[in-house]
Amino acid sequence: MIRKKNKYNKLLDRELIDIYKSNNEINALGELFARYTHLVASIALGILKDEQKAKDAVEEIFKIIIEDISNYSVKNFNALVYSTSKFHCFKIKNGTKNIGIENDFDEILDKELLLQKRIEILKTSLDKISYNQKKCVELYYFSGFSYSEIVSETKFSVKEVKSHIHEGKKNLKSLLEHRETS
Repeated sequence: MIRKKNKYNKLLDRELIDIYKSNNEINALGELFARYTHLVASIALGILKDEQKAKDAVEEIFKIIIEDISNYSVKNFNALVYSTSKFHCFKIKNGTKNIGIENDFDEILDKELLLQKRIEILKTSLDKISYNQKKCVELYYFSGFSYSEIVSETKFSVKEVKSHIHEGKKNLKSLLEHRETS
């Protein structure tokens, strides 16, 4: 899906949340939703196995997320979207069976904790690769920058950016595999 460029494209999720909360700027919220609609829809369809139920669930999930953004300090929007989507879809799938929901919630919580641990390990491993590789990998994967945006930010050539990302991924994979076997 190709999106039009707007003043919010280059902002981080955290910045978009701050803009929405301080100015009630609906376009900032729209940018966030545009970034995560595919993830939410994939989770919903995967769990519910029904296209119409999944579409309805996506709408409900974003309503829940708007409330959460308004009422809480959200530090990791991606984790909020993921956990809210899974929890809500399991809730729909299991109807009102509380035991199933509690078990699903425990499973989701365990997966979320494991994901957070893996992210911490990844961040630690990032410090072990070269600065240029780290910078390009962070901008590409964590900030969602395109190659051309990374070129503008770092002043590397496109070829250098691609090389730093490729080598950074390769080195990270090696570090993580070595860590698992240790």
